[in-house]
Amino acid sequence: MKKTLLGIIPLMLAAQVASAQDCTTLNGCDKKICELETKLGSVSEPHAAARIKAALAETKANCTDDKVAADHVAKDTEHQMKAEKKIREAKEDIAEAEVKKQKAQAEGKAEKVLKYQHKIEEKQLKIKHLQADH
Repeated sequence: MKKTLLGIIPLMLAAQVASAQDCTTLNGCDKKICELETKLGSVSEPHAAARIKAALAETKANCTDDKVAADHVAKDTEHQMKAEKKIREAKEDIAEAEVKKQKAQAEGKAEKVLKYQHKIEEKQLKIKHLQADH
């Protein structure tokens, strides 16, 4: 009995991985439905399964490729706006740290100068990463 179960488990996992990979070749509503079906197959909690089934039924009933494309554009726009906001905030932090650094230099506080210089470099690196992401 144990040998049979041990032989079946890898096959079940391979089937799940294969079905998840199949979704990557699809587009639009077909991809969305495939992903929900794959997710449903991997969920064991009844409430989560019920939510996924409801989402699947909703998707099958109302999904259009135009809606999926519009959702994708909206998510991309939202992501870009969040990145721009973070960049703006980082630039404001840099300006504030520059002022504090200059004050520390005028007061001859070398440790604080280094602290603010580090903060400036950290924020510049953050900006660079955010700009590279979009």
